[in-house]
Amino acid sequence: MYTAFYEAHRGFAMLGCLATVVWAALALIPTLQQKPAPRLWKPTYIAAMATTGLSGVTGLVIVWMGGWLTFVFPWLGLLAVALHGVAGVRGRKALAAGASGRLATALFIQIVTLIAVYGLMTVKPF
Repeated sequence: MYTAFYEAHRGFAMLGCLATVVWAALALIPTLQQKPAPRLWKPTYIAAMATTGLSGVTGLVIVWMGGWLTFVFPWLGLLAVALHGVAGVRGRKALAAGASGRLATALFIQIVTLIAVYGLMTVKPF
């Protein structure tokens, strides 16, 4: 069971990174060109938030099943999921308001957070 949750966690993490990059491209590129964002931004936003959240939930299951509570990387992952969520909501609101600067900042925070944590979780140097 642990292996299944571990692989699900890894898969959701990869899908979360991919969906976040697609959501960022669909939201930011038209906004910077002073065009409305395509309607496809909403399902990709939902996919990015859902897969990242599912990655966090499966990660918490792994933490409890594997006895990883004393390590630091599960807590970094939990912090990253929270930061991704907050930046995602701010990005969605900035897109609705047409604020391209705030949108770019929120998307940058989302992408950098996921890439940094994905790299840390892969290497686990601590």
